Amino acid sequence: MDNGKEVIAKIPNPNAGIPYYTTASEVATMDFARNILQTPAPHVYAWNARVDERNSVRAEYIVMEKMPGVPLSKVWWDLQPNKKLKILLQVVDYQRRWTHTKFTGFGSLYYAKDVDPRRQDPLYVKDGEAVTDSQFAIGPSVAREWSDEGRVNIKCDRGPWDSILNYREAIGLREMAAIKELNHVPKQMAMVYGPTPLYQPTAQKKLAALGYYFQILESLLCENALPTDGHLWHNDLHHENIFVDPEELKVLGIIDWQSVQIAPLFDHCVDPCFLDYNGPDVGDNLGRPAMPESIKSLQGEEKTAALNEFLDKALMIAWRSLVRSKNPEQYRMIRFQQSPSANLLHLSRRIFELGEAHFCVLLLDLQDEWRENSQSNSSARRFPLTFSEPETIEIEADMRRADLGIKLMKDIERDLRNLWPQKGVVEHESYEQVKALLKERKEELIAQYCTLPGWDTAVFEQLWPFDD
Repeated sequence: MDNGKEVIAKIPNPNAGIPYYTTASEVATMDFARNILQTPAPHVYAWNARVDERNSVRAEYIVMEKMPGVPLSKVWWDLQPNKKLKILLQVVDYQRRWTHTKFTGFGSLYYAKDVDPRRQDPLYVKDGEAVTDSQFAIGPSVAREWSDEGRVNIKCDRGPWDSILNYREAIGLREMAAIKELNHVPKQMAMVYGPTPLYQPTAQKKLAALGYYFQILESLLCENALPTDGHLWHNDLHHENIFVDPEELKVLGIIDWQSVQIAPLFDHCVDPCFLDYNGPDVGDNLGRPAMPESIKSLQGEEKTAALNEFLDKALMIAWRSLVRSKNPEQYRMIRFQQSPSANLLHLSRRIFELGEAHFCVLLLDLQDEWRENSQSNSSARRFPLTFSEPETIEIEADMRRADLGIKLMKDIERDLRNLWPQKGVVEHESYEQVKALLKERKEELIAQYCTLPGWDTAVFEQLWPFDD
């Protein structure tokens, strides 16, 4: 700019989400985060979500402040644990503010003038005080799950919703509509699909899982006494979305507020992504961990990897300890997210893509858990589903098939190492090499299983996720 200021001009990609609503919600969300939640979101100088004759750009756009500082990724890996703790303290403080602001509905946030709002009075409760705010309103959700894998084109209720039950029912109805209207199985990289002995997804199995979901939903919400408020939450706090002063380590900005929705706390990513912890859950034992003696006997890369695993776990324990002491409500949801009930609620949001096999086996686990509870407590709620012996056998067989597919995909990822196409993307110069390696793995799997009863190579190749 003429005054030396730098700005960011943002035009949405074709896959950015629902036209108009995604841009309109992002602008209002940044305003609310900045001025109500006291979170350093970018200031917006100009924007237009409508593409009409009055829009000279002929595209949706946002012109916003360029955040000062550097991305956290520039400094994070070189920081000592006590310096990382300084970042964690600031993040937990922001998330405490988000937790203590409880909306009375569910959806995404907009300026009231930009949507046809259902009146919410009050709009939210902040630190125990009800707030009526005519500037903002809750409208249709623009979270990625409402547009990914073709969902943007289906007819479904996108909100807003007045209750957690209505919101959660809409998720199941959305997944049903996607299965019926889009009529294909999205390719994914979590497991290798295929005929026996692998898991082969079908519309019938996915719809059956969603049928179970509707039967158990209300019991899941009541049995776990889940909070019924909505929260505005940034679910993608990775290293590139947080800007810090490289010297003082003060958080100066949080970017990428696109596709944010107001949802129950248990549906949010309550551990920030930049922790990047992939080990087993640390549980409630949050004392300072001792370095395993076995590390001392290791050498070279093996020792470095083991030490990094220990440091990652120690950092996660430090984070959880902070949350437990400073924001107990958030900590309760962190612990709940490790439960079978939470896993069911999580998987239900992506049944169109994957997860129905493990969803159903989790129901069997939960049935056993409730049965044990009812033996010791006569007033305990009865499990709302009943599975026949043939149904149980088929569910358990599907789980074994799906687990084999997950193992095979992990083996492929391990073999490719740094060439693994994270999120389906590879470096341009590596493309042909990766393509050849994946073709080789596919041919090896075909050779391994092609003589088994029920195998169909054409089906396997159709479901293989790495071909164009």
